[in-house]
Amino acid sequence: MNCPVCGKEMEKGHVITKNSIGLFFMPGEKDLRTFYTRRNIEADGGIVLDGPMTFRYNRTWLPAWVCRTCKKIVMEYW
Repeated sequence: MNCPVCGKEMEKGHVITKNSIGLFFMPGEKDLRTFYTRRNIEADGGIVLDGPMTFRYNRTWLPAWVCRTCKKIVMEYW
């Protein structure tokens, strides 16, 4: 995959988190509510990449590509 900013080849890898509440994208400066649920996150315009987790014995592993020149990451989510 080529970088959408500079056009150079990107390095394939993954974004990983362990023992966390999950992985989310939140728009702008929004933060998670005190009681974070899928419904609350999506109502605030967020995207749930994985989670939310009640117990922190989990691992999130999502395919991603990095451009070390531009410091950009492109990733897939489901």
